Amino acid sequence: MDEGLAREVVNRVQKLRKKAKLVPTDKITVYYTIKGKAGDLARVVGSQKDLIETSLKSSFLGDAPSGTTIIEEEVDVKGTKMVLTLVGDIPVAPGLVVQWPGSGRPSGPYLSVSYNGQTKDLLLAPSGAAPLTARELETEVKILFDLFGRNISLTLAGSKLKISERDLSQLNGQTVTVSA
Repeated sequence: MDEGLAREVVNRVQKLRKKAKLVPTDKITVYYTIKGKAGDLARVVGSQKDLIETSLKSSFLGDAPSGTTIIEEEVDVKGTKMVLTLVGDIPVAPGLVVQWPGSGRPSGPYLSVSYNGQTKDLLLAPSGAAPLTARELETEVKILFDLFGRNISLTLAGSKLKISERDLSQLNGQTVTVSA
């Protein structure tokens, strides 16, 4: 019975991963909170933690979430409410995301990214790092505006930016608009 309940928890997390459009290689940490009368669920989560973590290939922690939340949802596991929070473990190269006050501009190739009235700047070739690619730009935009698990579209002067583009140096000083 305990293993069956543990598999129900794993199933709920996998559904949440799918809802967030995560792929199996995305590194996440799963945080949980049991609401109300915990009963069997709390006992099973404690005794079957290894099984849960092995199945998820992720840490499964009963602590307060720490890091960038990708998705959070309250689920029902055999009549007990549980809040599951998926937190991303996405490495960012130092100096890649750079923001300046509205009046200043960076002293290197950069582009501005605009979403919902907010504009932030990104270096196209951070010191000591390879030039930013279009795929990396998409990831950085998701980090900047907390858009994990959402499909985004990047446009430049009304035309969709092709994610296959490798050289973004032509975007220096321009503004890319994000829609999600």
